[in-house]
Amino acid sequence: MTTAGQHHTRTARHRRLLAAAAIATTIMAVTTGCTKEPKASSAPIGPTASPSASADPQEAEKNALIGVYRTFWDAQMKVYATGSVKDTGIEKVATDKAYSKIQATRAYYVDNGSVMKGEPVISPVISAMDMSKTPPASTITDCVDTTAYVQVNKETGEPVKTLDTKRRHVTIYTALKIGGAWQIRDLEIDRDATC
Repeated sequence: MTTAGQHHTRTARHRRLLAAAAIATTIMAVTTGCTKEPKASSAPIGPTASPSASADPQEAEKNALIGVYRTFWDAQMKVYATGSVKDTGIEKVATDKAYSKIQATRAYYVDNGSVMKGEPVISPVISAMDMSKTPPASTITDCVDTTAYVQVNKETGEPVKTLDTKRRHVTIYTALKIGGAWQIRDLEIDRDATC
């Protein structure tokens, strides 16, 4: 090979090496940029609380009261299904006028040889809460749907005819927090207001 030919070959080889070096440098820069560790964040990993999550300072109390209200309904249904308050737990969540009214209704069903079957649909809303009172007080407003909760003859299971044909009523419950626990103290069914 002539000197000119050798020079040409060296120049071509040199260009290829330069090009390969440039490509390698570019790949290294891109790869380093892609795999670069992110800066450590001082924020905790996981979902962050939204600003509105703690917007209601009474949220925990309201949740506790709704839990007691649902327990109240479970116990009340046991009373009306068996005709007895024994082993229902009603005395733990219902006191004062609420307990008296449940006892009066229970007695009515027993005297008439009937019980309640099925289950109502409840949609409780805390309509008022005052934790500054002694004791703290609250009001629950509910639209109680008794379409699938009916009075039946205890012996035959046949539905008992009643004068009240409306099956959805607004009911207002008052509750007090006594000894650190919410209790349903009274209830009023608005027979004229449907929901």
